[in-house]
Amino acid sequence: MQIVPIFISGVVGAACSVAFSYGVASLPCGLVSKGADTVCQVRSFGKALDSWKFGFIVGGLAGFILSPRHQFISRFQPIHLSTTSLITLGIYFSISQSTGVSSGSSNSLTGRVSTGSYSPHPYSPRLSAFLATIRWAETGTSEVESYRTLVFNGTFNNFSTHPLKKQCAPINGKNICSTAAGAYQMLDKSWYDLQPKLNLKDFSPASQDKMAIEYIRRNNALSDIEAGRFDTAVCKVGKIWASFPCNNYKQNPKSIEQLRTYYQQQLQKLEIYRR
Repeated sequence: MQIVPIFISGVVGAACSVAFSYGVASLPCGLVSKGADTVCQVRSFGKALDSWKFGFIVGGLAGFILSPRHQFISRFQPIHLSTTSLITLGIYFSISQSTGVSSGSSNSLTGRVSTGSYSPHPYSPRLSAFLATIRWAETGTSEVESYRTLVFNGTFNNFSTHPLKKQCAPINGKNICSTAAGAYQMLDKSWYDLQPKLNLKDFSPASQDKMAIEYIRRNNALSDIEAGRFDTAVCKVGKIWASFPCNNYKQNPKSIEQLRTYYQQQLQKLEIYRR
């Protein structure tokens, strides 16, 4: 019965595909912060399960080609399973690398977002100016390049997901490690929290704006922003952004006067822009 070795080969191929896919997809999980790594691994395994059909089909085909046409079970050698596994892994690795589906590091056009064509102020003038103020306080600039900023050093170009890169640096004599990235210096924990709730397809500038607005909303500061109560709004979100006052992070926050001055400048620019 030739179907038996073919089925066995398919099962082995499916198992190999899932295992290999999980290995690739879970690589960034070792770089995230404590607590987020478990979420990362669970999601990686969920994505890896999708590859079982591919592995089963390829493994079955390899088993069909390699299995002997006579004395079926007695002649089915381990080399057949090994060859099936290697073929499956090789093909799946090639596909995952070219599409970026499993690794999460796509180099395709859909995996990269050009910040140069993004308008960072599609909201009301006051909200847009407030977002610009956060970007400036967190990254040193409110321009589009802020969306590519890593917490302590360097930038990233792939917006298909949060960079998931941990960096460390001394701040006020204390070594601080963080995965913060993007215009609003979102942590990996923030990404895992907000990505499914906001149905974000990527970590693009538009998605980063939505994440920041969600945190503003959660801290009941949206109405203060729109009503012009800038100082009140700043204090309400101070526990979210270390560069803001009204927190005890001790990471050299901007003063309320500095933030207010920058906010007013951005608001004036936006009002001129909208005329």
